[in-house]
Amino acid sequence: MTEDETLDLCGEKCPDTFVYSKIKLEELAYSGGGVLKIIVDYPPAAENIPRSLRTEKIKYEVLEVRPVGDRFELLVRAPAVKE
Repeated sequence: MTEDETLDLCGEKCPDTFVYSKIKLEELAYSGGGVLKIIVDYPPAAENIPRSLRTEKIKYEVLEVRPVGDRFELLVRAPAVKE
């Protein structure tokens, strides 16, 4: 699975990690959809981002959450949304 865009949130903590992820995913959804790779180094964010995305109106799909060294990479698919 390849990502269309990457969002590096290293150094950020919750709830900012979710807010920035949601903004980027919405941009991706309204520009035709795609897969976003989110990189975090705050372990709770690797759990909180997927959990919070499940409550969103846009139905994002969390494809993968994987540890990479001292960071986590999340792959999330944003569906195309028509305004």
